[in-house]
Amino acid sequence: MKLDWAKVTNNLRHAGFSCACVSRKLGCTEATLQKLARGEVCEPKFSTGVALLDLHHKHCNDKHDIQELGK
Repeated sequence: MKLDWAKVTNNLRHAGFSCACVSRKLGCTEATLQKLARGEVCEPKFSTGVALLDLHHKHCNDKHDIQELGK
């Protein structure tokens, strides 16, 4: 099963995080996050993906379920 990175990024937005804030926390560009949110990028760099999932788990724990985040 592949993760739906758009769901991950959009859940963080709904939790109150801007792309700028998340990109600073992850050390990536806002453009990368925007492309993930729009589904233009299917898979982020490994380190970005792990950091994004860690942030999602910490702030969106109620939505951090593999079945819900899958495509």
